[in-house]
Amino acid sequence: MTSTKRSGNGPQFTMPRRQFLAASSALAMAATGWSTRVFAAGETAAPALGARDPNALVVLVDASVENLDPATNIEWAYGLRPVYETLTVLDGTETLKASPALATRWESNADGSSWTFTLADGVMFHDGTVCDAAAVKKAVTRLITHPWGLTATWRIDDPETQITVVDPQTIRFDLGVARPFFDLQVASQYGFWMASPIAAEENSLGEDDMGSDYLQANPVGSGPYVLESLNPGQDATFAKSETYRKGWDRPHFSRVITKTIPVSATRRQLLENGEADVSLAMEPEDAVRFREDDRFVFGDSPTFTVQFISFAADGRLADPRARRAICHAFDHDTYIEQVTLGTADKPTSVFPSLLQGVGSGSRLMPFDLDRARQLLDEAGIAQGTELTLAYYSGFGDVEAQLLQAWLAEIGIELVLQEMSFSAFIDAFFGDGPPESRPDMFYFSWWPNVNHPYSFAWGLFSGDATTADGNSGRYANDEATALIDELEFQPIDEANAAKVQRLAEILTVEDPAWLPIQQERTQFIMRNDIVAPDNNPIYVATLDFYNMHRKG
Repeated sequence: MTSTKRSGNGPQFTMPRRQFLAASSALAMAATGWSTRVFAAGETAAPALGARDPNALVVLVDASVENLDPATNIEWAYGLRPVYETLTVLDGTETLKASPALATRWESNADGSSWTFTLADGVMFHDGTVCDAAAVKKAVTRLITHPWGLTATWRIDDPETQITVVDPQTIRFDLGVARPFFDLQVASQYGFWMASPIAAEENSLGEDDMGSDYLQANPVGSGPYVLESLNPGQDATFAKSETYRKGWDRPHFSRVITKTIPVSATRRQLLENGEADVSLAMEPEDAVRFREDDRFVFGDSPTFTVQFISFAADGRLADPRARRAICHAFDHDTYIEQVTLGTADKPTSVFPSLLQGVGSGSRLMPFDLDRARQLLDEAGIAQGTELTLAYYSGFGDVEAQLLQAWLAEIGIELVLQEMSFSAFIDAFFGDGPPESRPDMFYFSWWPNVNHPYSFAWGLFSGDATTADGNSGRYANDEATALIDELEFQPIDEANAAKVQRLAEILTVEDPAWLPIQQERTQFIMRNDIVAPDNNPIYVATLDFYNMHRKG
């Protein structure tokens, strides 16, 4: 096949595992959130439950959570949300407004460098210990000081002096610098859940463990559910906590069961057969079947999640021209229309388009194989060169095969490395030498809070390591300086200009990534399930406590 610029005919090859579907099927879906359709007489009933307990919610996921310790979990948060609580939560679908959770109210000084939180009365951890200000200080200290944990999330250097127990229900954080949106940060899904410090201390194996080995399989929080059973790679069952302070006097599910089903078609069949209630995102050809099926609700709304291919900038792709070439070798229009079938949004840069300061307009490089080959020649990458791309099973395989086929047209052999999820995580966050690591990684990312620093620092700062998320060991002095200047800053016009300059560097001039798609939240749910709208920051999780089955 000859190298050619993109034409209206799309790609000139056959997908090895998923055939392209007719473009006429690729109808764009509106950002509607959960349907407001009311289950009423005459509407198609959801599939029969059979012998299933109607008070148990069965949720299908594609990858299992095997680590339920909030200090070290860097995977999915859906297994943490039933068990744990944060000081605040994001308010409904708002990303810049916090609501009470463990804290009932809070206030800061004028510049936001000191924050005081008043905790709810009567909060108990599941082990029977009290969740008061002293316990919260210990829990936060553990999150900050755990040697293998998410230390950087709190940005507190000395918790002993910077966290003060004012009284049993009041805790103060003296942050040392102005942090005007700290109340939003502590609502985040990663590194901010409160685990029982007593459970951690009593089960600690030493300073390198701090109770993590125990909490990974025996989570102890203050949330509405307790872990009843955990079968890694298969399922997890959560039962209602009788001591949960908000009570159970409204309709709720008394049990939540998450089942790990990697194959999308199998998840679809389980929903259609009545064996499950909700499924996280499916492959497009399975998801679109539910669009017009009145037995189900298709929750569809934009998120802050970007799927991407990161480049190992310290290896064979060190020359920015090589990375620009690969960016020119992916046809986003064909991919979004004919592969995702409109279930994803075309990215505009390495940043999600919803992120503060990003602005409108696209920085994606156009699909142009002739230009890609020219750039590769300039970078000294000859035809016949072999590059490697790693992804984990069930995620990124089709996208990898697409890029493989397009690169083959310009003489580059892309070797695909499919890994288990755990092996991929080890490689992505690992610190091996460049020659032992893949040239590219397929992954996805979203910020802890709607702020460009939250998204950018761990991924793109030259001061960040692979353990922080900088899998490509990317370093650009101007980008690093811009990221540092944005830390804790409100996104006014001047800082928005910095965000847009940063996007130009990272996407076009010195690419850190090839952005593939911006995900949409697409939960497929039976029409007899009531659920609140999902917040776009809270990716792949559900507010289980506030869900119930009609009737």
